[in-house]
Amino acid sequence: MNIALIGLPKSGKTTIFNALTGGSASTEKYAPPATEPNIGVVQVPDQRVTRLSELYKPKKTIYANIEYRDYPGIFHTQESNPDNALFSDIKATEGFVVVLRAFADEELDELYPVGDPLRQLLAFEEEMLLADLIVTERRLEKIELGYKRGVKTAAIMFEEKLLRAVCEELQAGKPLRGMNLNPEEEKALRGFRFFSQKPVLALINCAEEDHGSMGEIQRQIEEKGYAAEIIAGRFEEELSKLDSEEALLFMEDMGIGESIRERFTHYCYNMLGYISFFTVGEDEVRAWTIENGSNAVTAAGKIHSDLARGFIRAECFNYDVLMQHGSEKQLREKGLFRLEGKEYIVKDGDILFIRFNV
Repeated sequence: MNIALIGLPKSGKTTIFNALTGGSASTEKYAPPATEPNIGVVQVPDQRVTRLSELYKPKKTIYANIEYRDYPGIFHTQESNPDNALFSDIKATEGFVVVLRAFADEELDELYPVGDPLRQLLAFEEEMLLADLIVTERRLEKIELGYKRGVKTAAIMFEEKLLRAVCEELQAGKPLRGMNLNPEEEKALRGFRFFSQKPVLALINCAEEDHGSMGEIQRQIEEKGYAAEIIAGRFEEELSKLDSEEALLFMEDMGIGESIRERFTHYCYNMLGYISFFTVGEDEVRAWTIENGSNAVTAAGKIHSDLARGFIRAECFNYDVLMQHGSEKQLREKGLFRLEGKEYIVKDGDILFIRFNV
């Protein structure tokens, strides 16, 4: 799973990136905007994996990972265009966390005027829509040119019809993530990796002392249809450098129940619609990430393509049931060890053993 931290320059993206990853990327106020992303891979905290490891005592325990990519401020210069390498890199990520500056800084306001958080977000969305529209119109122009040269297949005609619907949506100021697409249409658009088709989390980055007074701003953003969360970025960065006992005391003072890594895991899983399932044994206990609603074959393919290709059955039980009864042996004796077919929809916390033959 990879997530892009994006937003206007000096909005606090890198501060939040450091808090998430334990990194030390420069957050110097007057440093020029970076030209490439900061990249950090973070282990997903999951107490279930820890307890499974204690139960099975495997040689290896592997938690899921999230890759965070902290990008320089985009959509802030006339030179920005949807064809450059940075834009292409951002499009390859699975979802966007848009960092909105809600902390006061007179010097930064003079250098990088941004307006209130809601205005920042709407302006950002407008630029994403414009970038997508440029890509769409260019592709339609190429299709029209192909028609004139006699290239007119059923697949191209299908693509043209779909792109004209996309164009109408974008011209109406509507992000593509709201389009009701069937699987064939989704597949046809996948290669474009449109900005406005990505899920978005709006992150309101405020000062520590303002953390409890951002509710109205959050409400306004959510009324526009966005998921929104509040964070005191600088405070979280300092918190990430403390030992667990000290951090816990400061978190209690702020009314924060979980570390930023734990909270961001929840944010990102909810934003992308992901769940975790597990494989267990003497060799390895491991967490795997899949989209909610995926079937057993998809889960098997996540482990290895051969398991999906030769899938026969999935032996299955859930983590909560295992913890309730204490062992696989107890589950088998009580008939709680299930055999599921290809179309079984995997649930969060399922433990799978794949039967296959290739």
